[in-house]
Amino acid sequence: MGYWSATHLFSNGENPYSLDLMTAVQRLEAHSTLEVTIMSWNPPTLFVFLLPLAWIPFTTAKFVWLFINMTLVLTAGLMLTNIYMQAESPRLRLAFLVFVIGFPAVLAGLYMGQVTFLVFWGMVGCIVLVKKNQWFWAGAILILATIKPHITILSVIYLLVYMAKHRRWQGWFGLASAGVACLIMLFLFRPGLLADLQGETVVASVPWATSTIGGLISYLGFTDAARYLILLFLPLPFLLVKYSETFNLELSIALLTLITVPTTFFGWSYDQTILLIPIAQAFAWLSRSRTRWWIISAIVCAMIINYYQRLVVINETYYVWIPMFWWIIFGVAWHSILLMDNNHAYTKIRSFLSYRFRQKI
Repeated sequence: MGYWSATHLFSNGENPYSLDLMTAVQRLEAHSTLEVTIMSWNPPTLFVFLLPLAWIPFTTAKFVWLFINMTLVLTAGLMLTNIYMQAESPRLRLAFLVFVIGFPAVLAGLYMGQVTFLVFWGMVGCIVLVKKNQWFWAGAILILATIKPHITILSVIYLLVYMAKHRRWQGWFGLASAGVACLIMLFLFRPGLLADLQGETVVASVPWATSTIGGLISYLGFTDAARYLILLFLPLPFLLVKYSETFNLELSIALLTLITVPTTFFGWSYDQTILLIPIAQAFAWLSRSRTRWWIISAIVCAMIINYYQRLVVINETYYVWIPMFWWIIFGVAWHSILLMDNNHAYTKIRSFLSYRFRQKI
């Protein structure tokens, strides 16, 4: 309702960040019976991609959007199997797709009509395009990350630095071209958009108690400074690009996504859909791990708990354990597969880390 209402206002040349206008639209057009107004505080690039839906009635638009979201999820899942599971069996690929459909964050996002799926699809699509050396389009599709930049910040930095290192400036040009196209569209429909954005800045001063480490610490009353935990990890994308021969692009994006979700400025539980990127990498490793059945049992138990939590818990802060759980699964799966690697990757990485530690000492 919030996304459609804001885009509907934008399509008519009105302020999409106005509380009064949003309230009026949701009462008259969406027939809302809620006591509160659902706002859309996303960057304005969102309106460009939702614009066609604003030209049809809300009731119809929400079903069209549900179909689009389901398509985005399934196609992104298929792309992930091609990225991380090329050498794996069809049975594993099918199992992963079933997991994608049943992932609690996905179901919650579909039910709520979330736009996280656009960001998720854009990041997965970018990896595919990079692997195909279609650099311009890989950069252009990154414009989708601007819809919710807080859940992709480390991965986007990595991709841009990776393109620069390999002198693939077409990727930068692609992103710039997509950005300019969006800006032209935005100012054609709403010339006063810059003034409208002043209303969006109110979000920055709100201590969101979301499902992140910083959100939980802030909610418990310790400090709001923990909301900026992700700043400590900003050097990591540069480091991974520097040693890209050891940590390839697919692994780096998976690792950075896993780190970003619980440490970012704020993030809702349905934004955890993007964890399917590192989960796909973990699935590929688990297929060859000797302890896979123990790990799979742990995953099944965690998902049951997550489903139960969805039914009885409303407080968003208590979903922060989910990315932390996948940190453990990712680490255990990675460790187990490195021990079995015939190329002695574990020895290489251990030697590399030991060397860096000694050098720092």
